[in-house]
Amino acid sequence: MAAVDFRDNLLGISWVDSGWVPILNPGNVLDYFSERSNPFYDRTCNNEVVKMQRLSLEHLNQMVGVEYILLHAQEPILYIIRKQQRTSPTQEIPLSDYYIIAGVVYQAPDLGTVISSRALSAVHGIQSAFDEAMSYCRYHPSKGYWWHFKDQEERGEERTRTSDRNR
Repeated sequence: MAAVDFRDNLLGISWVDSGWVPILNPGNVLDYFSERSNPFYDRTCNNEVVKMQRLSLEHLNQMVGVEYILLHAQEPILYIIRKQQRTSPTQEIPLSDYYIIAGVVYQAPDLGTVISSRALSAVHGIQSAFDEAMSYCRYHPSKGYWWHFKDQEERGEERTRTSDRNR
């Protein structure tokens, strides 16, 4: 199992260049994503080589290394970019996905992160339930354990007041 480098975890940040937002389209979204100030973009990728040599994006298929592709576009608001490692003209390994919503770029969480987050939320809910249950638990050496609910206490007081009025 590979070690996780927390410097590569960019799930908590986003990036936007508001000058591009009104003109974003499938034809220029990769140019937008490759802006210098975008922390998600790797400047050593094959896309930079293609851009510097002024080649078309079809040349990426003939190269080996890290590249970015437009995976999905739902104009005008959603674009999904995939970072992948190309090992041959027909084989690539997905590394991460990024989504652009209304011009704001986010890194999509991987499955492990989603499951970990959901498990942590579930454990927190269970722990809160146990803590609340323990707040009602009482113990005395001569009596043992019992449950002490404030609702029962209030209902008991109401019954006493009712029975006093009926006398």
